[in-house]
Amino acid sequence: MSLLDVPSKPRRTRRLVAALMALGLFGVLVAYSLLDVQNATGISSARSSLAALVTVRPDGSVMIAQPGVEHPLLEVYEDYQCPVCQEFERGNGKVAREAALRGEFALLIHPMTIFQDPPMHENSHRALTASLCVTDPEQWLAYHDALYAAQPSETQDGGFAVQDLMVMAEKAGVRQADFAACLSSKETSDKAERLSMAALAQGVQGTPTVRYNGQDVDWSAPWAAPSARTV
Repeated sequence: MSLLDVPSKPRRTRRLVAALMALGLFGVLVAYSLLDVQNATGISSARSSLAALVTVRPDGSVMIAQPGVEHPLLEVYEDYQCPVCQEFERGNGKVAREAALRGEFALLIHPMTIFQDPPMHENSHRALTASLCVTDPEQWLAYHDALYAAQPSETQDGGFAVQDLMVMAEKAGVRQADFAACLSSKETSDKAERLSMAALAQGVQGTPTVRYNGQDVDWSAPWAAPSARTV
């Protein structure tokens, strides 16, 4: 397997050392994307089907896979405050979900806080903590996407304000009283910190970090691009 040196993105992305085409993943990721679905009923149906395959794990990571599918494994380390993660989610992240829905691999999502400087760290930590308070699979999917849709500027003080996080949770169908208690809990905040520390311990230096069977891969090119499928 040949390895490629892919330039990193400033502050947010790490050096990516393997091309998906070398791993054969392009043959797996065909042209599917939830963002390209035009019909609202179709989007709802796709989300419900996907939610049935979602497992919100005790540590805060989320597995999306058909029953019994554990390998190959695609892992995504992401930060809700990271603009490049938003870029990934709007493109290849949706493609990956569809491939997991078809049972072609297991998708493991590791939400985390990568930023250490204010105000990004505080914004990210609030969003991460809030996401840990959503444990219903379908609600988690809706909340995950809502956080990226509402992503504040990196320089915005007070981004992902508590009230905004509450409103998004309500729209996702989460009970407000339970969510509010969870969001204000030190236990949940500490859990968010542990989740981030666990990612850093795995050598994650920036987000998104995308790994296929433990190997960092290039997520920046469209995985479903016709040119990629002809390689």
